[in-house]
Amino acid sequence: MAFCLGSRIVSDRPLSAYLQETVHYFKAIELHTDPQCLSPYFAFTIPEKQTIKIYQERFKFRLTMHAPFINLRLGALDREERMVSINIFLNTMRLAADLGVQLITFHPCTLEPNAPNLYSETLLYEEGSIGMLLREAKKLGVILLMENMPRDPLYHPGTCDGSRFQELLWLFQEPEFGLTVDIGHALQAGIAPEAFLKMDRVRHFHLHENDRSTDLHQSIANNQDWWKKLIKSISKKFPDAIGVLEMKRLNEQIESLNLLSGRPAKRSKLLNRHEPIIPPIIGTDI
Repeated sequence: MAFCLGSRIVSDRPLSAYLQETVHYFKAIELHTDPQCLSPYFAFTIPEKQTIKIYQERFKFRLTMHAPFINLRLGALDREERMVSINIFLNTMRLAADLGVQLITFHPCTLEPNAPNLYSETLLYEEGSIGMLLREAKKLGVILLMENMPRDPLYHPGTCDGSRFQELLWLFQEPEFGLTVDIGHALQAGIAPEAFLKMDRVRHFHLHENDRSTDLHQSIANNQDWWKKLIKSISKKFPDAIGVLEMKRLNEQIESLNLLSGRPAKRSKLLNRHEPIIPPIIGTDI
């Protein structure tokens, strides 16, 4: 498949309304599983999963998934905390497989609270957890993609500049392990995004802007020529990858898509129809 731009699912509108709009702009959708990203509109209920499958079958868009990240620490020194994180991750992988999702993005482990000097131990436990998850990933047919982080005291600098990922790519040479490159995180961390394009097994991208100080997930509005050149380079080197516009509102994603594609802004044709193409949520009363 050719490189394509996708949408991150939003939490401020009903699932059916989001899908009806999104399928006319994007060729991929990233589903979030972290509790803070779920909403009354979308929480992976059975009817909601059925609705996603029906839309996907009809419109042929690609699905990716973001694993939970709040309090999920695969390298936790406490065994119980680590095992809970592994089990949560395993359930996420099974959910992905059920929806036909292949690519799962996840965050590296944060530093040990009140003991950042124990990072080497955290690394070892994290590697053990990843190795365990990769064995299950092979059975389920999913690929685990670690994401580069913004500059933040919670994370070791190696998770920002890519050095940690070089180690993991060498350690885990299985095709079930790869990388998600977050361009916004790299910009905030002061790392040239082009440096990440030299890495191997990059399968997924997150695209958004910020003020180079805070991870704001803003629309792409400035430096248009640079962004267009970057997208061209990504699509050439990683033709099978997906680039998700990771803004929190759909209209911001669409505005950024129009800018990057160089096409004039337009409204979805579906918005002019009186009837939805598919019932809003399968199995619920309208």
